Amino acid sequence: MKKTFITMLLATLTLGAAAQTENPRGIYKMMTLTGKQGEIKAPFDQYKICTDSITMMVSVQNAFFNIVDNDKQVFNYTGDQPKSEAEKSTLIYDSNADHFTLKWWSENSHHLYFPDNDWCIEKYESGQYSDMGRIAFDALTGKAETDANNPLTGTWRLIGYVDELNNLKKEVAELRANYPKSKYYNSYYVMSPKNLVLIAGGRGGGIMNVEYYSKTSFKSNNITHNVKWLSKNCIAIDERQDYRIDWQILERVTDGTTPLSSIASQLLK
Repeated sequence: MKKTFITMLLATLTLGAAAQTENPRGIYKMMTLTGKQGEIKAPFDQYKICTDSITMMVSVQNAFFNIVDNDKQVFNYTGDQPKSEAEKSTLIYDSNADHFTLKWWSENSHHLYFPDNDWCIEKYESGQYSDMGRIAFDALTGKAETDANNPLTGTWRLIGYVDELNNLKKEVAELRANYPKSKYYNSYYVMSPKNLVLIAGGRGGGIMNVEYYSKTSFKSNNITHNVKWLSKNCIAIDERQDYRIDWQILERVTDGTTPLSSIASQLLK
């Protein structure tokens, strides 16, 4: 059942794969906002991920991004008019696989852009990304560029930390067993030839440049990290804490799931 859900979710996130529909499905970037200042270019680097099961929002600011499910509804076509003057439910219209309009009732006071006790209108388009947004979504959806000659590139799942690289067979087995309930659940390293994207606990992440020295060391955020290969698909990355060294244990994602599908599954629970 879980595999079927993930397969369906990934299908809805494939841009351009679905036929034109009045229900928005895919990843959309906010292009304009109509509020206190009239219609203006989107003041935020903001995206909506629309699926048959959940709507997620991703906001990108500088080299950081955040994932939330604050819309609390699946975005299906509603038409552009409320049922009555007293009805303030969110509206979705002018919508298909390429674009949609979101109209929601704002009760924000003293906000720079959102009106107070009036409708706020946001227009979204698919296939549009900022430079940082593109890197973030490539990492989230498993489309980040990899290097066939560099085994460090790819998507890695952080399963936990160990103090020393001793008795690792037992410790790694325990980390795997405890992973679904650990604070590292849905935490990933996505390494491409130019960028390292860290996703922390399925709620957000950071984007950094990366420079590889070999398959056993790389530099990111001006810090050089050493890598110990525990097996073909399992590595330990050192993390210096004052005068001590801890080791992050990462396992390569090989089951076809993406960080975004795992995050969505968790949010639906």
